[in-house]
Amino acid sequence: MNSDVLSAFGIFQFTFLLLDIYILARTGRDITRRDEKTWFGALIVTHMQYLVCNTLWTLHEYDAIQLPRIVLMIVCSVSLWSVTNCAASFFLFVMERRMLKFFQTPSGRRIRQIPACIITILIVLNPWTGLVFTLSPEGYFVHEVLYLPTLVLAAMYLLAVVFVAAASAVQTRTSYARQADITLAGSVLLIILYIVVDSFMQKASILPVAVFAVIMRIFIFLQESNINSDALTGMNNRRKAEEYLSEQLTHVTVAHPLYLYIGDLNNFKMINDIYGHIEGDAALVCCSMALKRTIGKYSGFAARFGGDEFLMSRKPDRSVDPERDPEALIRDLSVLLTELSQDKPYQLAMTVGYVECTDPSIPLNEYIKQADRMLYERKARLRVGR
Repeated sequence: MNSDVLSAFGIFQFTFLLLDIYILARTGRDITRRDEKTWFGALIVTHMQYLVCNTLWTLHEYDAIQLPRIVLMIVCSVSLWSVTNCAASFFLFVMERRMLKFFQTPSGRRIRQIPACIITILIVLNPWTGLVFTLSPEGYFVHEVLYLPTLVLAAMYLLAVVFVAAASAVQTRTSYARQADITLAGSVLLIILYIVVDSFMQKASILPVAVFAVIMRIFIFLQESNINSDALTGMNNRRKAEEYLSEQLTHVTVAHPLYLYIGDLNNFKMINDIYGHIEGDAALVCCSMALKRTIGKYSGFAARFGGDEFLMSRKPDRSVDPERDPEALIRDLSVLLTELSQDKPYQLAMTVGYVECTDPSIPLNEYIKQADRMLYERKARLRVGR
């Protein structure tokens, strides 16, 4: 490799490093929930480690620098360990983003740690066993018998992400969510392909570019989500709701109505006062999960409208609701809220008002007022607090 190409490579790697630092600095502003921030930050940090190791190894391979054999062994070990941790961090970020809490339980933590622990043990013992990799007398990297199984173990984290995304794509009834799941699964499969190809490359590595592409895609997604998403629950926010519903109302007719719902969490102030605001936030997150799952059944739309107030909409679908009963969604939501709050010291419930939208000349705010009126009439009748 001539000096110009080597210089370009160094600039290229240094630019990636600066971009990683920039994204890491912005992570605190773009992600509100602590665990999401932790795992996305871990993904970036381990990618930075891999960049440094990859740069040192490449410079050594092309005789730009001379590194002692012990340093080369450390560089290769840290590089392989970083690949594993990148995969594990990405897996945990996706699980947290999807609010799949199993991997935060004691059993889940033990299961998720198994591949990383095995790989760490193999890497630590490798200088004595030489089972994963060795260095040739000239200082070149040589794959050994456990090198490929080690990569397969690391790839298990990525395959788990593909499985979760594929399962979600099959179950969801909204085209936007399905497209997001398909894109996620496709991106991860592409990274796995990069890992396989990279394992056969003797000198330059393409894996840092592949991992950085994923980091950048997540970062862009977070930027886009912050415009239209609620930071706490991950639901659509008021801005997105007003934009979406205003457009949908232009197409309503008597024959093709739109049901617009306003829901308010019962006794939310009591939950905050007795159990604290952290538990109040947990109640809102739990409520949002119930709303997403319920509205998904009806191929509808849901958003957090403000505080403990949520907005939903759906069009009658005889395949799901043969009677075209607007109360069907409310009953399904009530059952799911009861199920999700079984382990809580309080019962989650929501009072919901709705309106049937049939006239496109009536503005959105007027329809919201009508649904809100039914909501407060029902609250007064049931004598439940805000």
